[in-house]
Amino acid sequence: MMKKSVILITFLVLAVAVRGQTGTPLAQYAGNQLIYNPGFAGAYDLFSANLSVRHQWINIPNSPKLISFNAHAPFENQRNALGFIFQREVWGPQFVHTTNLTYAHKIMFGQGTFLSLGVQAGLFNSVTDWNMLDFVQDPEDIGFGEGRQVTNRFDMNLGAYFQSEDFYLGFSVRHLTNPRFDVMRGQINGRDTTVHSQMRRQFFVMGGYNFSLTQDLDLRPHFFVRYMETVPVSLSVGANLVYDNRFFAGANFMSGQRAVSLVFMAEIMQGLRVGYSFDMNFGIIRPFQRGSHEFSVNYFIPLWNRDNNIQIRRNWQ
Repeated sequence: MMKKSVILITFLVLAVAVRGQTGTPLAQYAGNQLIYNPGFAGAYDLFSANLSVRHQWINIPNSPKLISFNAHAPFENQRNALGFIFQREVWGPQFVHTTNLTYAHKIMFGQGTFLSLGVQAGLFNSVTDWNMLDFVQDPEDIGFGEGRQVTNRFDMNLGAYFQSEDFYLGFSVRHLTNPRFDVMRGQINGRDTTVHSQMRRQFFVMGGYNFSLTQDLDLRPHFFVRYMETVPVSLSVGANLVYDNRFFAGANFMSGQRAVSLVFMAEIMQGLRVGYSFDMNFGIIRPFQRGSHEFSVNYFIPLWNRDNNIQIRRNWQ
């Protein structure tokens, strides 16, 4: 019994020092930048709505899952934009919900060239449901991590996004408030104890370029860098081959996941685009899982009397 208590207390002490990190990586990040950078809101004079669903590491019980919905559009003056994000991440017994409103302002430098500065603010909700887990306990064991722990915190993100006709570069900071949430509550040796985790600030840099190979064929390389203190830098690089701005095929390499993603997207009708990607993992987790799947649906419509047939590099996929 004493040995069990020592082991449990040791893990709890380690848990106090852990800094939480959410942010399930999206293989189709180049077309879903708003969830990483509020400066992306209203980047084009379109209303855009995006739904993404990701299931990571198939065949591993309680593996990470993500559902993300966002929508954004500029004002008629093209210099201001609003956006909305709702995101649900599942990591085993922990559910993280993020709801943010976004505002962005553009500084114009010429036709198609601008710098957009954005801010997001909203609610960070964490739910830890220990009822999902089965523990082998004896009647005298320490009862800890029982029931549901729910925490709501205010959170903010900032971002800057620069775009020209063939190039974009973005920088953003997420979790400015370092929201702290409860992970476990219970008793140790008769004392009420709460174990916390805290979101550390995350820094993102994203960029891409468009090479016109022929009148209908483009090559669009892109990169994504994420940094957070105490966690190794995560890098993703890739490229998409785009035909007629409607059909996309590409691949990404994600260093943090040690995986290669194959990405396919198509505009199946005007204003409606669907995407699918599959990750092949090459890390130590490879024998235990069957890859990761990601689906996306993007709907967009021109605003302010724009020509419905105009061709733009929508979302930079």
